[in-house]
Order: sequence, then C-alpha cells, then structure tokens
Amino acid sequence: MPRDKKIKKIFEIADDGIQGVVGYFFYVLACKNAVNANSLLSKLPDKVIPITHEWSRYYNPHDLIDIMNSLFNPYHARICLISTISIFEGALKNFIERLLDANKIKQSPKNSYKKKLEWIFREVLKSNYGTATMIARIPELCLHIDHARRIRNLWMHNNGLFDEHYKKDGILLPKYSPIIDVSYKNKKPVIIKPEWFLAMCHSHIELLHQIHYQLQKKYFGQKKSYSYKELKKRIEWHRLLTGV
Repeated sequence: MPRDKKIKKIFEIADDGIQGVVGYFFYVLACKNAVNANSLLSKLPDKVIPITHEWSRYYNPHDLIDIMNSLFNPYHARICLISTISIFEGALKNFIERLLDANKIKQSPKNSYKKKLEWIFREVLKSNYGTATMIARIPELCLHIDHARRIRNLWMHNNGLFDEHYKKDGILLPKYSPIIDVSYKNKKPVIIKPEWFLAMCHSHIELLHQIHYQLQKKYFGQKKSYSYKELKKRIEWHRLLTGV
C-alpha cells in the first residue's frame, strides 16, 4: 500500500524544520566566532533597547557583549533546543490529528506533551526500521526526547533551575529509568553544551524517522522505508529555512 500522504507531509515538515535548526545552529556559531568585538559593538543599539511597543530600557552594550561572550554557547544551544522540541511536539500533535481523522485511532492522548510522548513511545518501541544498531537505540532515543522535554520545562517554568519535579516527571520505559542530570541535587541552573544539544537534535530526528515508519506500517500498511538516498534528496537550505 502507498504511504499516507498527510502523515508523510507532517514528517517531512518536521524533519526539514529540525534540520533547519541544525543549519542555523552552525551558521550562528560560525558568525559569532568570526566577528570581532569592535565590529559587533557598532551593530548594537546605542544605550537604549526597545522592549515593548512603547517602552525602552537603558543598557550598556559592553555589558551585553561581555555576558554573551561568557554564556553564548549554552544560551545558543538552549534556544535551538527549545525550537527543536517545539517542532517535534507540533509533529506529534499533527500525527495524532491525522490518525483521528482517518479513523485509525479512536481517541487522542490527553492534551499534554508528556501524554503524547508516552503514547508514541509505546508505538515506536515496536519499530523494526533501520540497522540493528538503530533498532537497539530506540529506547535511548525515547529517553533523550523525554529528558529534553523536562529540561525545556525547567527553562519555561522554573527559571532554568533544577527541582524535584524534574526528577519525578520522567517517563518510565520497560527496563529503563529516566535520565537524571546529577546537577539536579544541588538545584543548579541548567547549563547545556553545544555537543549535548546536537546529540539531542540527532535523537529527535532519528526518532522522527522511526515514528514515520511505524505509523505508516501499522496504520496504512506501508512497509517500505523512507530513504534520503533513494529519493536523491539533497539538503535544500532555502526550503528548510522558509518552507518553500
């Protein structure tokens, strides 16, 4: 049977979107490393930054440059991870809506990202897509996606500080425990490294491919895998960054 076109479209939009974030991540990092402080200073607002349609605040451009120099890598990784998670979360919502519309499932998981992840983890853990190492890695991918969700929640709801809810809110998988950062015991701020962001990004993209394959196979009878190579699909940055 042919792939469901709507499921495929949802997958491709999310896949392209997250890869666009990866391209943006490397581009901005390269720009930061290439620019010098004097050139940067000339491009910043002079003394005043608008913060609403009517209000502005005074600031020292040198202070902004100094703090960005010290925190750029983790903050850049943070913003990119939030974007990645948002794209992935949107794809899950759209997958579920498509399955409901096609009468493939009878009801939606409760309206929270965690509940949607619990549902899709149950689905994707049955996947046999890819190499033996890819299949064996599926539980690890799920743990990564859940850990990224809980880290995102700390930034959104607890000023980026570890708390007990971070530990208690993990999704349980058969034979696996949720990932817990050792820093949570000291309630330190969440600081992530660029390489950690990239690992999480890789996991989101890889699990997205597993999800697409499993949904097409289980609900639409398509057993043929999706292949960049077979489709001769090169990276089209304009489309990834604009959608067109």
